[in-house]
Amino acid sequence: MSNFIFNFLNNCTPPCRCVLCAASCKNSALCPDCLSHLPYLTQALCPQCALPAHDGCLCAACLNHPPAFDFSFAAFTYTPPITQLIIAAKFSGHWSLLPTLGQLLLDQVSAAPRPHFIIPLPLHPKRLKERGYNQAFELAKPITRQLQLDLRPDLLERRINTEHQARLSQAERHKNMQKAFYTRHNLDGKHVVLIDDVMTSGSSLHAAAACLKKAGAARVDNWVLARAI
Repeated sequence: MSNFIFNFLNNCTPPCRCVLCAASCKNSALCPDCLSHLPYLTQALCPQCALPAHDGCLCAACLNHPPAFDFSFAAFTYTPPITQLIIAAKFSGHWSLLPTLGQLLLDQVSAAPRPHFIIPLPLHPKRLKERGYNQAFELAKPITRQLQLDLRPDLLERRINTEHQARLSQAERHKNMQKAFYTRHNLDGKHVVLIDDVMTSGSSLHAAAACLKKAGAARVDNWVLARAI
């Protein structure tokens, strides 16, 4: 499946055909049938970390060790074909997928409480230069445009070029993210939303939220495209 997506994108400029099945489609990288079969998160989830939880109550982990963020909203489970779509957009230069993926996230968070600001989880400048774009920023664009919210990438900086989280254990992820983020702004009493593509252990989002809370933010939510379950 992943090779098909990569090869297809290398020979096609969307929107024209679905990147999953090659069916004709307009104004989207995915056809209606493939959209309907994506791994949407439908089970009861912990409202704070978006992991499965009985009756949608706070899970034991969040009760015993509360993260710095307050709520998490996720559109999909991090399983195929969402995994391949994110990898293609994030690591293979196919950023043209990101507006469609951002719209899919918007569809799932449109009823969520509106924040004062939306902040895409930042990349370190070195990694941003290597990749050429921040996938979280590209995901956030259609959301802020349609919800008429302030997109503020300037409110949070990544000052440590951390090792790729995918290579690390959960304990290593937490250690890896210590002091990774910085803000010079006063966010006293503000409600902010962090946007990212994937939430795995939540270490990056926890570190970012802790930084924003230290700057005075009253509430920090996560809006993520996919959640590792």
